[in-house]
Amino acid sequence: MIEQVAALYDKKFNCPYCENSFASKRVRSGSLSMIKRDSDFCTYFKEQSINPILYTVNVCPSCGFAFTELFTERLNPAQKRLVGERIAAKWTPKELGGNRSLSMAAAAYKLAIYAAELTDQVHSVKAGLYLRLAWLYRFTENASEEKRFLQIAVNEYEQSYIHSDYTRGDKEMSEVRVLYLIGELMRRIEQYDKAIQYFSRTLEFRNRTVETGILQMAQDQWAQAREDYKEQQKGLPSAKIS
Repeated sequence: MIEQVAALYDKKFNCPYCENSFASKRVRSGSLSMIKRDSDFCTYFKEQSINPILYTVNVCPSCGFAFTELFTERLNPAQKRLVGERIAAKWTPKELGGNRSLSMAAAAYKLAIYAAELTDQVHSVKAGLYLRLAWLYRFTENASEEKRFLQIAVNEYEQSYIHSDYTRGDKEMSEVRVLYLIGELMRRIEQYDKAIQYFSRTLEFRNRTVETGILQMAQDQWAQAREDYKEQQKGLPSAKIS
């Protein structure tokens, strides 16, 4: 088993609100051994305690402002005022930059989601936070909370697609990938008719994208969504989602 001490290292950050300099843990990529990846890109590692998503969010110990490296680097005066009133003024200084459990990571994501809403981060950034929070609940087999946050995530991804901000939040998020992900999240929250529509739009990229793996996944999940939809229309329980 990989020791956390060897797998983690400190990375320095400056808080966008109070400009305090602090350290937060990151995972050395060479320490990771992947076991599997779900159809919505949730990744499992041999040592889940060093799954990188546990350490994506940085929480300033001084003021409580939580952010990721995808947040805008500067806050405008109105945003700073809101953060000061609603986060910093209520914060009791504490350190969240060390080793994290699943519950600690979930708390960090909720702080970042609140901060993202207050500071008008782009939809794709908020979508990524909600999706990863849903994954944390998946790891703990809390299906109701997982589904709740998947619902919010897919709404944000739809807005991200409408406003074309998905490339600003994640450089790896292409148009074909965001269409596929919306379809897959729709399938997971049992909105099968919408899932079929988004998978069909993804498949329209045949001969227009090098992301052939995404197209194959879209084909497979389109077929699954059709079966799920037929069962739903008959009033039968849908297939187990994995």
